[in-house]
Amino acid sequence: MCASPGGSDNDHTVEVARLAYTDVRLERRSRLPGYCIVVWRHGHVAEPTELAPDAATGYWLDVLAVARVLEAQFRPVKMNFFTHGNWVPHLHTHVVPRYLDDPAPGGPIGWDALFGELVIDPRELASQAAAIRAALLA
Repeated sequence: MCASPGGSDNDHTVEVARLAYTDVRLERRSRLPGYCIVVWRHGHVAEPTELAPDAATGYWLDVLAVARVLEAQFRPVKMNFFTHGNWVPHLHTHVVPRYLDDPAPGGPIGWDALFGELVIDPRELASQAAAIRAALLA
């Protein structure tokens, strides 16, 4: 993540927007519409505790901006925020909208339940990404 911030679409995500502190990406295989990853874009940092106070504030404000847009666009019943970094040790937060009909309604959701086997229709992904981008950059 830190070697190539930003960038184009890849096998896992679609590029959405570049914000002041982060790059925003939309998951391709999510069963939960609007699931985005917000990635720190100013060099390698593994933990939010490594950021200076102003950078940390900027990072979390970007994360919250994405969450607010997803709430407005997708109307989930809950938002989950995952900042693990166990597999990819670069600061990023998964912003996961939760729905009444999701694979684990009312409870924690496992990684295996988040993803489907099929990639979402590219036109639908492009439409979602464009709507999120427009709202974030408005």
